[in-house]
Amino acid sequence: MTSPAKLGVRIVVHLADYGVDTDPIPDNSAKQNVLAAAEGDTGVAQQAWQQAGLPESGAVSVRQLADALALVPNASG
Repeated sequence: MTSPAKLGVRIVVHLADYGVDTDPIPDNSAKQNVLAAAEGDTGVAQQAWQQAGLPESGAVSVRQLADALALVPNASG
């Protein structure tokens, strides 16, 4: 019979902070977030998007989305 010491299992956990999510955000989702922050005002949302220098189409980074959201007047956050 095998002793309990030989049956023991070691579990090693490595924790790493990868920071903010680095996956790109699809443009449709990002635009919906900006529009929601602008409370449905498409003009305000478009202006914030353009002022942040975001592309008309294609995925954006979390930082780019945050920049656009910061440009929405009176956005809570």
